[in-house]
Amino acid sequence: MSFNYEIRGALQVRSGFRHAHAQQLAESLARPADVYFATDAVTHSFVIRVRGGLSPDEQRSVEETLARFSQKWAAAGAIFSRQRYGEPSFVALGPASHIELLDELADLHLQLNALLDRHAFILGHLGATGTETVMEPVADD
Repeated sequence: MSFNYEIRGALQVRSGFRHAHAQQLAESLARPADVYFATDAVTHSFVIRVRGGLSPDEQRSVEETLARFSQKWAAAGAIFSRQRYGEPSFVALGPASHIELLDELADLHLQLNALLDRHAFILGHLGATGTETVMEPVADD
């Protein structure tokens, strides 16, 4: 099956989470896509990959379903890897308060990168303009 969409990641899940919950999720997503998942009761973790030739509406439905699922069962926020039409990106999933913090961190990361790029630009121009000066000794009179 060719695919234009894939999302995958792992969630730390609440202690009440059971393999049956993951099975129900996989069955609800399997209609438009191929779904691989695994659970681990010892580490309270859930891993999933959803992939297929999905329309934009089906992609949105998959992500909304995963968001609702993670809000209910995730014990912590997580960053999922997503690929749409060959373009990679990331999706934050989990409890709403964790998503807000992850989004804030992403914004700060973008701001920091912009600041570092500006810093490098300024330093590059300073070096290119020949601002080096020679210090002359000052005579004591």
